[in-house]
Amino acid sequence: MCIRRFVKALEPKRDSRVTSQDHAARRQRILLCRESPNRLDRISSIFGLGIGAMDLGISISSGSVEIPENSATSVDNTINEDIFNIPKSEKSTNVQSIEYEIDCDRDPGRNFKNAYNLLCSGLGPYQPTDCNFPKVNGRKFRIEWYVKYPWLEYSPSQNSVYCFYCRALPSASCDQAFITNGFKSWKKMNEYSTNHSKSFGHKESLTKYASLKSAIKHGNVISKIDSNHKKVVKENREYIKCLLETLLYCAYQGIPIRGHRENEDSENMGNFLELMKLRAKDNNILDRYFLQKEKSFRYVTGTHTNEFISLMAAFVTKSIIKDIQLAGIYSILIDETQDLARHEQVSFIIRYVDGNLNPHEVFIGFYRTARTDGECLTNLITVVLNSYNLRIEDLRGQCYDGAASMRGSYNGVQAKIRTENPLAFYVHCHAHILNLCLVDLAKQVSYVRNIFGTLKTLHSFIGASSNRYQIFEQIRTKMGDKIGPKTLKSLSDTRWSCRIDALDSVVSNFTVILKTLEDISEQDSINGSDASSLLFSISNFEFVFCIVFLNDVMRETNILSKYLQSPNINYANVNTMTLQTVAILSEHRSVTEFDKTWNKAMEITKKNNISSPKLPRKRTIPLKLGGGQVNSTDITSVQDMYKINIYYIVLDIVIKEIQDSFKENDLNILQAMKDVIISEKPENNSIKLVCETYNLDFNEVTIELAMFNRMFKTKYDEFNIDNKIAYLLCGDIQIGFTNYTKIIKIFLTIPTNTSSCERTFSCLKHLKSYLRTSMGQERLSGLALLQIQREVPIDFDKVIDEFVSNGVGGNRKLTLK
Repeated sequence: MCIRRFVKALEPKRDSRVTSQDHAARRQRILLCRESPNRLDRISSIFGLGIGAMDLGISISSGSVEIPENSATSVDNTINEDIFNIPKSEKSTNVQSIEYEIDCDRDPGRNFKNAYNLLCSGLGPYQPTDCNFPKVNGRKFRIEWYVKYPWLEYSPSQNSVYCFYCRALPSASCDQAFITNGFKSWKKMNEYSTNHSKSFGHKESLTKYASLKSAIKHGNVISKIDSNHKKVVKENREYIKCLLETLLYCAYQGIPIRGHRENEDSENMGNFLELMKLRAKDNNILDRYFLQKEKSFRYVTGTHTNEFISLMAAFVTKSIIKDIQLAGIYSILIDETQDLARHEQVSFIIRYVDGNLNPHEVFIGFYRTARTDGECLTNLITVVLNSYNLRIEDLRGQCYDGAASMRGSYNGVQAKIRTENPLAFYVHCHAHILNLCLVDLAKQVSYVRNIFGTLKTLHSFIGASSNRYQIFEQIRTKMGDKIGPKTLKSLSDTRWSCRIDALDSVVSNFTVILKTLEDISEQDSINGSDASSLLFSISNFEFVFCIVFLNDVMRETNILSKYLQSPNINYANVNTMTLQTVAILSEHRSVTEFDKTWNKAMEITKKNNISSPKLPRKRTIPLKLGGGQVNSTDITSVQDMYKINIYYIVLDIVIKEIQDSFKENDLNILQAMKDVIISEKPENNSIKLVCETYNLDFNEVTIELAMFNRMFKTKYDEFNIDNKIAYLLCGDIQIGFTNYTKIIKIFLTIPTNTSSCERTFSCLKHLKSYLRTSMGQERLSGLALLQIQREVPIDFDKVIDEFVSNGVGGNRKLTLK
């Protein structure tokens, strides 16, 4: 009867008697093994017997077996115990699951070939004690021989004895009487058994058994080499991970990595190496590899750091591109600027919407371009998209600033892109549009132009000199004025919030500025005249009224400006916010709001002893030229003059500029999608335009809209895009409204501003500073990508695998796999 099963442990047990219950128990414990044609070869290949023999101090030569006395005694004594006396945990570690097949009959006389299988199964010599030992010539087998010769086993069927270990692990010089024939001459039992114990064949079998036992307990040569290899690889990879973590920290913080001198004598080896030295104090791996130089190669040179940066940046990019490809459609945001090395850098941003209808704007990298004309930039965009396997057919929107090379109707980038994909609608950045409105305001109204010119001169005069700025700080500290900005702010046409900052700083520090100019005009003989001129320019009601009024106007527009810079907004939100801003500015165009502004200005003038406003002297025409008055009006009071000539004019220009400029982006398709998505009963023309543009079925879309809006009204009262999206995601009902979901996804994918590009320029300014102008383009783009897209997790193991595969022949000097 044969049994087949899988086991993972070898637990021997000596049988004292054979019963039916014993057979049932053995069937649960026997480890089954398929016997090999060459037993010795199989033992060597599986268990590595040579190592075990050497470990026990046993040497085998062609003529004899040399076993030290202590070793021979220990081997013989071990036989009396369990064959494999190994803890269970060690067995599971060193012995793999092996499939065994043996005969359940333990009688060596019936099956003398199964001894090796029994040994591998954890069983020892078969030594029954409950059977009748027949007499031959007046003599019979004695049970005491089991103790005297522990290798002995008895066959009831043949009434003979065998050597279990010589049967299991035979050698050429073994006595065949104890292996195949069986020994039954009881008269000479002691003599022959003693001689057999001392024979070369028996000792060789015991040596093989000892090696087998040692191999099972401690592992063979291959397993030990493999274990050591795994340990080395683990430590090497841990060291590379420490390098990557340190580099990534420097990239996240935007700090320089290399030092001017990085040799051992340098007092400052740069942020990267100094941080490695600091971490080595608490990190054993870094201490051994980096400080003690346990390995000859440390991978800290500029070449390797650049490679590590490129690999981590590539991993982040691959993760981003995977998300974009899952989204299916995307839009691009492009803007360019010049770095300190006078290289034109193009910031490349991609906008997409995930499965939960959340918009994302991700940075792909900086790309250097020789020219900024429409053709060159279009080629650059095409090359970048192709390099990431992004189809231009999936492009749904493009957002740029108002430069002619970008927005040109014929040779601009947007026009060239739309010739390849008409669905890639162009949107002029709304934040840039608002900024242009405010710039135009300063150019059209002389009062506003003069005010901003004075503010610019005031900032330059006080801030250009440390002595003059120190006077400003001392006076401010002395007056105890801790409210508002502490410094004066500069003006710029490209910084969107600079106007409100400059106005707010002057209004908050107006008294300090007056006293500072007075002090300079009295004490500074060189610049005193300039201070007096500035003091005269700001010490009048007209200046005070304008800065107070413009401060209120810019505060309202600044709220809109900050809102327009958000990457999460869409066309519907922009429309709503713009209309609300225009409505608030229109409310300011009233007598009540004018009186509030007037009273604020009067308080400031009285506080600083500035003369009250007066009507200007009426200019008359000489009599010889006909006489009369110039520009005769019906204005009879000072308030009416400021109200009509300054207050109302500024508000009217701002409102008109915003309304007219923002109409540029009121595309028919955007208006139609807004109507379809938000309105309770959208117009058929809007539905038809959306369906024709994006190849949707008109009837299906109409049915979906009617059903969705009916369901939507049961939970929400206000129809807006945010509530619509929230309801669509609630309960995962978007599965039933595939067309409506697709329209929303396209609508959210179309960008409204390029503020994300502007933010990358801030990163560029920190990375490519005047000390780092020689930085390579790949390194610059990689560091910028790691800093800007820091929320993307990096799998260091995959980065290390890529590092290994990029080596010569797929190898590195440090073993990493």
